[in-house]
Amino acid sequence: MRIFFGFAVCMVLSLSSIERSAAQESNSTPPTSAAESAAPSAGAAAPERRRYDKRNLCITDDDAISELQNKRRQIGGRLVVGSSLLPMGSTVDIGIDEPFTGNDVYFAAIDTGQGAPIILDRPQLRAHQAGDTDTLVKKRLLARDRTIVSIDFPDVLSAPWRQSQLYLFTCQNGSPLKVSDAGVIISPALYSAVVAWAVVVASFFLAGLAFRSDHPRNVLAYFDPIAMTAGPDGKASLGKLQVLLFSLIVFGLITYFLLKTGALSDISSTVLLLMGIAGIGSTVAKGADNSRTTLSPDSRAYLLRKGWLPSARHTIVNEAHWRDLLTTDGEFDVYRYQSLIFSLVVAAALIIGGITQLSSFEIPQALLGILGLSQIVYIGGKLVTPTTMADLNKAIGDMRNLEQKVRVAAVAANNNAIPVVLDPTASPGLQSAFDAYLAQAADVATLFTEQTSVAVPPERIQPTL
Repeated sequence: MRIFFGFAVCMVLSLSSIERSAAQESNSTPPTSAAESAAPSAGAAAPERRRYDKRNLCITDDDAISELQNKRRQIGGRLVVGSSLLPMGSTVDIGIDEPFTGNDVYFAAIDTGQGAPIILDRPQLRAHQAGDTDTLVKKRLLARDRTIVSIDFPDVLSAPWRQSQLYLFTCQNGSPLKVSDAGVIISPALYSAVVAWAVVVASFFLAGLAFRSDHPRNVLAYFDPIAMTAGPDGKASLGKLQVLLFSLIVFGLITYFLLKTGALSDISSTVLLLMGIAGIGSTVAKGADNSRTTLSPDSRAYLLRKGWLPSARHTIVNEAHWRDLLTTDGEFDVYRYQSLIFSLVVAAALIIGGITQLSSFEIPQALLGILGLSQIVYIGGKLVTPTTMADLNKAIGDMRNLEQKVRVAAVAANNNAIPVVLDPTASPGLQSAFDAYLAQAADVATLFTEQTSVAVPPERIQPTL
């Protein structure tokens, strides 16, 4: 009995090994002819049916035109586009007014009317359920339980701002089940960027035309930001240049989004803070400059009475240079340098990061704090740095006091009456006051000519009674 049982087990194992060998031989055997395949053995199994892989396209280039033009599929849910223009070269959320199932596979196509439709592959589409954080829901264009398909659109350059048709296919089992379509105007990202920066250059050129009172032969002179942002002293102003830089960048980005989406883009609080820092810094710096680099009202009125200054404000020659951004009174200013380099870094970050989404642009708070701190240090440096104009205001004040002493001595020497002609030799006190005044007036005239490039005639130096 044991021998029989062992023999039976050996037979079963032998048959199993024979079946496995036959299966391996059938897999390695080359394809048979049509006649041989037409007469399979009765015991051969039926071929396994090929399963559909949902990663494959449910439409191909061959049947795309037929599917799109004939519209043989049932109509799907309404498509919801969040902007009047469909931005190409970016990811766009397209809403479908139908419940989100989580099992549907989507494919998209764009028909520009020029050539074959552009079919978007499966990896370019991602579906999710609409939520409170989605822009379409915030704009109340789509309910929260609806479907949103995020589509990575290529940058279509063949039909700029052209009326096109967007198709969104819902596929099941490898074939289109239904299709939704909507008329859209496609906006290429490349052309939008080119037009936007062309508008920025044109606006900058118009500002240069308005700024220039003369008409230089060199056209590039109209694009000189240093001359355009020069201060009242005719030298380059770092604060005004910062305001101009950030204003042009933000204007260019807003114009870019307007051309790309057909709507004005929101501005993040970071961008507003950047422009506020630059604007406030420029205003305070200008006030500091005016208080320390210009004549005080008393000094100006005194020099006007003496005829040192013309009654009409003379035009200061614009001699702004790039070196003015980093120097103060001809010396390197580390405060200006710090403010300039951090402004350039933030401006580059604004261009790179803001070109994708201006409304959500952010920079690290530490870097923002450094920029604000550099502005504070820059303004503080202006307040503590001595200037020759401040020395001139003080010298003019001393000159006024000495002239007052000459006037008092002249009246005392002339029996308390104002003399018609001043005679310094009338009294020793008058002579001493007169000599002190002339020495101070000569020094003031030298400083005044150095600061304003206006020469003072010798007769204007004499004291006036």
